[in-house]
Amino acid sequence: MSNLTSPVNPRRSCASAYCFILAAITLHLCSWEPLCAQQRDPAVEIYGLSGAYYFGNSSNVLKNREWSPHFGVGALFPVRSKWALMIDGVTSRLEVNEGPHGPYDEHPFSEFYRVNSSVQNNDLTTQRLIAILPSFVRLWRRDRFSIYVGGGLGLEHQRQHIRYQQAFPQENPDGSTTLVREEEFVDSRDAVSAMPFIFKAGILLNLVPRVVLRGGYSHIITYLDAPASKSLEVGIGYRF
Repeated sequence: MSNLTSPVNPRRSCASAYCFILAAITLHLCSWEPLCAQQRDPAVEIYGLSGAYYFGNSSNVLKNREWSPHFGVGALFPVRSKWALMIDGVTSRLEVNEGPHGPYDEHPFSEFYRVNSSVQNNDLTTQRLIAILPSFVRLWRRDRFSIYVGGGLGLEHQRQHIRYQQAFPQENPDGSTTLVREEEFVDSRDAVSAMPFIFKAGILLNLVPRVVLRGGYSHIITYLDAPASKSLEVGIGYRF
């Protein structure tokens, strides 16, 4: 009897768990009034950030369009009481065992693997993202927390390393051709930079005086003809 249970995507489950935990912590701490009393006073805030990043404009090299962990730092610089400049710098890395151009329908040597289904595809694509995400945000301040919404223009730099085995046509005695895979690997590296539009929203919550919890979401549009990138971030910061 076949197993009809769908496999669980661990990265998608982690992203859902991340959102649930962040919401639970926020609701709990907001009910603890003595610990949250400084958000009405504008101050410079510096954060250490972690979370998950979805490579929207690189979805053609992903098997399941996974979320990838990311890490970085952020800062908030008040502009009067209701506005601020928020700047984040993050880095993330993905790895795809599906060749230089993603799934078989886009892989340059897809015909070889269709005909030779028992041959393992050992091609490897790794990609490193470095993103600078500044945004001008509007703040709604309360005693215990602040909500921010805003946008800006950032910088997204991607470095890609491709290691693959080429397949080439070989002529047979009867005049037909057969695709044959080379034994040696070819290494290729490239890099691309873009300036995406950023839309950002989140919450700042005082844990103790001068220590603040930040949680947020960023929507990053790099190319109009490609899916947007997305970022979930959580961080602990210090108010100066």
